[in-house]
Amino acid sequence: MSKLFFRPKDAYVGDFIPFYEDGEFKLFYLHGWRENYDDTKDIGWFLISTKNFLDFKELGACKIQGGTGSVLKKDGIYHMFYCEFTENMQTVCHAVSEDFEKWIKISEDSFGPEEAIYENTDWRDPHVFWNEDTEEYWMLIAARAKVLSNRKGCVGLCVSKDLKKWEAKAPIYAPNLHESAHECPDIFKLGDWWYLIYSGYTDKFATFYRMSKSSTGPWITPEVDTFDGRAFYAAKSGTDGSNLYIFGWNPTKTNNMFGWNPPAYCGSDYNTWDWGGNLIVHQLVQQADGILTVKVPDIIDKKFNQQVPQSFTPVIGPWSIDNNELEVSSMYSFSCALGGEMPKLCKLEGTFKYKPHTRALGIVLRADENVDKAYYFRLEPHRNRIVFRSHVMEYEEGGKTFPYEVELERPINLIPNKEYSFKIFIDDTICEFYIDDKVAFSTRIYDIKEGKWGVFVSEGEAAFKELFLKIM
Repeated sequence: MSKLFFRPKDAYVGDFIPFYEDGEFKLFYLHGWRENYDDTKDIGWFLISTKNFLDFKELGACKIQGGTGSVLKKDGIYHMFYCEFTENMQTVCHAVSEDFEKWIKISEDSFGPEEAIYENTDWRDPHVFWNEDTEEYWMLIAARAKVLSNRKGCVGLCVSKDLKKWEAKAPIYAPNLHESAHECPDIFKLGDWWYLIYSGYTDKFATFYRMSKSSTGPWITPEVDTFDGRAFYAAKSGTDGSNLYIFGWNPTKTNNMFGWNPPAYCGSDYNTWDWGGNLIVHQLVQQADGILTVKVPDIIDKKFNQQVPQSFTPVIGPWSIDNNELEVSSMYSFSCALGGEMPKLCKLEGTFKYKPHTRALGIVLRADENVDKAYYFRLEPHRNRIVFRSHVMEYEEGGKTFPYEVELERPINLIPNKEYSFKIFIDDTICEFYIDDKVAFSTRIYDIKEGKWGVFVSEGEAAFKELFLKIM
């Protein structure tokens, strides 16, 4: 079980619904039992609370059996909006509570899509908030617009004065980009900017965001319009009044869903991504131009305060090494240096900079002595991206059978001779990579259980400094 990224025993988490009150985040989530389910167990919404994203109190099922939604408080009463699924339709539902524990469904408040505007196949994940600009409650809904194209995915809109009677309006955002409904929609205002968040699983699998100076749009797509990569999904925002966070989940990889794996392969790194996994919390920071960047929450970062001494050794290439400062000129070849063994729970950190014309550089994880098997975070300046590669890409059969060039990637604008910082948090199979406290990159590492960490350069020149391994 993970010590750093929450997952309940014998189950998995998805679609967090954050609510902050009395100095703690109360996080509803969808509880996935998978193979551990039987008819004696509760399903639907479960609740945990935390003050620090490290220690969690499990408060159990809240007896609401439905899909994702939102919670708000009005006049001392808590209001929960969620969705229920029937054979042919999805329905928005409303429940109330006086104590945040016992929830009572108000059946007469349930409603489906307005069929003149929306398809009846998708009508879920209601997000409700008071819009001060329009002086009414808004409900954003994961929906599909009634248009001729299959690219029907949109963020639907309903408005209300009393949280009971809702009027359907035209979608707040319908860009004709995705076939899928824009899942888990979310919206908030920070300074002069409104931010619209949604998740999609067609065309690209990610949590996206858009920006506008008005709650009604037009919605601008930033240059990097995602908070993380494929292994972070269905994220929704929450604030403690001082800091802004986004709560998503890192999926597991338990199934060979499409039968792509080689016959003799018995690991998990080849597997397809599941629904559900472990909680991941990123901290959001608004830049001067309104762009949102992502960093590890300060409280998690500071928890890793015990430094483990490291000694780096050249494995391949002509390295210059002085304690934890390493340099190499490897213009036409691959070079790698390794440090110490990696605990299952640890933080790796350091800085790097590279010279012009460098093709790639980065970090290796759980490497064997010859770096024949390892995981790689590979920065490619000529493509302005970070790539994650597992060991399966590096050997002959892996190169033949892997169906695409990279496993995961994130865009990043890389500049030669500029110093960058990195932080990597590892907890068993979960791996979270941050660069410059601005870029996040989530993944899983299953097959290689142990090994050393280090740095590499491929066809270029680079320097790495302040390389540390820390534990809690």
